[in-house]
Amino acid sequence: MATLTERWLRPQRPRTQFPPYELGDASIVGMAQARTDTVARIYHKGHEQAWDGRTVLDELEAKHGGIHFPEDKKAAFAQVAAVLLWGELAAWSISADLAVKLEDTPAKMAASSQVFDEARHFYVLRDYLWRAGIKVEKLGGWSRRLLVELLETENLLYKVVGMQLLVESTAVVMFRAIAEAKLEPVLTELLYYFERDEARHVGLGVLTLPAVLEGLSDRDALALWWFQTRMQFEMIASGMTINPAFAALGVDPAEMNLQGFHYHNEIIRRMKRTRPEQGVDAKAVKGLFRISRAGQDRFQELFFPTKPQPPWKRALLGGFVNVARTTDRWLARRGPQTAF
Repeated sequence: MATLTERWLRPQRPRTQFPPYELGDASIVGMAQARTDTVARIYHKGHEQAWDGRTVLDELEAKHGGIHFPEDKKAAFAQVAAVLLWGELAAWSISADLAVKLEDTPAKMAASSQVFDEARHFYVLRDYLWRAGIKVEKLGGWSRRLLVELLETENLLYKVVGMQLLVESTAVVMFRAIAEAKLEPVLTELLYYFERDEARHVGLGVLTLPAVLEGLSDRDALALWWFQTRMQFEMIASGMTINPAFAALGVDPAEMNLQGFHYHNEIIRRMKRTRPEQGVDAKAVKGLFRISRAGQDRFQELFFPTKPQPPWKRALLGGFVNVARTTDRWLARRGPQTAF
């Protein structure tokens, strides 16, 4: 019988695995009960914290006397909102795929809960943009490439790592930073709901991945690391194209990147402690992309320098930015060209 790790790396088709009759076997009840209860709690917590998007948006708009987004910031926010909006649509589709393909009942429940959250996020953010008179923009090329890769992969491990640990954690940081900028009262309060949901979604990866990662062969662990490294490059390139928009909104890209590092470090620490009785378990994060504190500092200083840089370093950064923007436009032209 295939191991859990093998079933995530190479999932079977429904014709060979549905229905999974073992889920009805009472004898399995009690196995890994603590972990099961914790993962299932994500589903139940999602129900407890569920909110009606239409009602919340209407109430916030009434509370603040309408939506009054600064005209001089609409174009910049449209660029940022494109990443958020289409990212939510991708997350909606990916979580639906996970809800179908994950075998573990609690994990399947948690993914099902996420489907409803992502659907709500998509239509509420889209409605907000419409009401605020902000154009719904197309997605940048690098962001689209990353999301398409996650949508198309059949590898459940890559899908969960990419979505729950990388994309969702980035979304948490972005929602928080935009809310703290206090651009517009309705948006500021609305994003609190988004951030709370996204933080819960990260929990699905934290709780389910350790048991899969510890079964990886060295070769599969290296392949997973390379998959995440590619995604990190794509996220960096996407960030280079959108950072000016964040700056125009009063959001500091350097601080947001720093918060991203801190949040990623916290996720890794949480994953190492998913089984308290075993203490800190390095196998629980086998194959995951990690960067040392010194590496984080060097990255931060390269892309967000805080002191005068030598000419060669300024030229290097300028070259990175130009390449990222040029390739972003080229990749965007390869995507759907339907006009809004």
